[in-house]
Amino acid sequence: MPRRILTRTRALKFGAVLAVGCLALSACSSSDDNASTSNDTSDKAAPALTGEPIKIGYGASLSGPQATNGLGAQAVAHAWQEYTNSHGGVNGHPVEIKVVDTKNTVPGATSVAKQFLNDDSVDAIFLTDLVAEGAMTKLFTNTPVAIISGGGSSDLLWSALPGVFQDVSGSDYTVKAYADQAKAAGGKNFGWAACAEVAVCQENGGKAMNYAKSIGMKGVGTQLISSSASSYTAECLSFIRDGADAIAFNIGFATGTRFAADCLQQGYTGVFSVINSGFDQKAFGKVPGFRSAGGSNGFPWWSKAEPVKTYRDAMAKYSPDGIWTSGNSTAVWSSFELLKKALATAKPSEITRKTVMDAMYTVKNETLDGLLPEPITFTKGKPSKPVGCSWLFKFDAGKDNPESIEPNKSGNGAKGDLASTCIGY
Repeated sequence: MPRRILTRTRALKFGAVLAVGCLALSACSSSDDNASTSNDTSDKAAPALTGEPIKIGYGASLSGPQATNGLGAQAVAHAWQEYTNSHGGVNGHPVEIKVVDTKNTVPGATSVAKQFLNDDSVDAIFLTDLVAEGAMTKLFTNTPVAIISGGGSSDLLWSALPGVFQDVSGSDYTVKAYADQAKAAGGKNFGWAACAEVAVCQENGGKAMNYAKSIGMKGVGTQLISSSASSYTAECLSFIRDGADAIAFNIGFATGTRFAADCLQQGYTGVFSVINSGFDQKAFGKVPGFRSAGGSNGFPWWSKAEPVKTYRDAMAKYSPDGIWTSGNSTAVWSSFELLKKALATAKPSEITRKTVMDAMYTVKNETLDGLLPEPITFTKGKPSKPVGCSWLFKFDAGKDNPESIEPNKSGNGAKGDLASTCIGY
């Protein structure tokens, strides 16, 4: 079949993507043309994009108990698509991303993933759904299309299968990091606030208690925190009675802000241990008295480094109302940038599922100039190696930005606030 007919078929199957890009990713007309741009995000003289579009299907939790993760991913996807296309695309290929709601459920995520898997015009699949991702292993076994992490966490998926690409730390690392950063902040009695809607959140609490004890802390147990609860007084008082001076948030930040406010109102004086999608600077900055020891699997959004300025400027221009002061959001950006770097290295003569998959396997010892927490290598036929590094910080309400905690030895070779800390897996 002639190539032009194949291209038309791909376009028809993927849908009217230019329209979908505005509707699914965010309102295209909402960007602020006067946004501050220390790096040039102008698209007035954008190079002509003559290559065949790179079509990405993105399953994200736009609704459900941890919808903030998917909504943040949606905003980042839109900003990255628009910024990339206004700066020459990827090797001259425009990028078209279609985001579909996984509804934060296994059936919802499975349905979306099957939709993309069965549509051979989709060149790569991204996934952001911390509730459903761990149940997707069987579906993605022997995947013909690259499955790329959008800030994914579950080790049941992201470090289990070939063709599934992870570039940030997973849940086993995160459990340890919660306790390590709490201890570093002076915590001695460690509590675990677990999302009530997801069984693994409670399971992680048991692992965290055991690890906390192994590093000399006292584990005071787990409280289940429902995102739909109107008050968390009982749970807070239980932590306070048990002497907790460090409480880990294995909950989304939208719930975490309400929980923290209730605990502080009840007299809690300790720190909160926050990581990844459980923390958003803007949200917690509005909670009087909030003090935290934090970690992020995505690069520090407050960094002064040029690649991070590009991220901030792109978000300000193309997704001004999106969630961007969160490690979940920066992790999504770095995954898109890693795909771009892989394709730029491979320079495939045509864009297909196979050439995109092959391109991902060209990634060797890549840090994206400090946007990744450690050198990332993908090996054909093998699962992604678990990542054992992240970025640590302190943040108190009222501060302009988090304060980076620089390690004795940088895990990604970067310096200053992009230097990562490695706890190991």
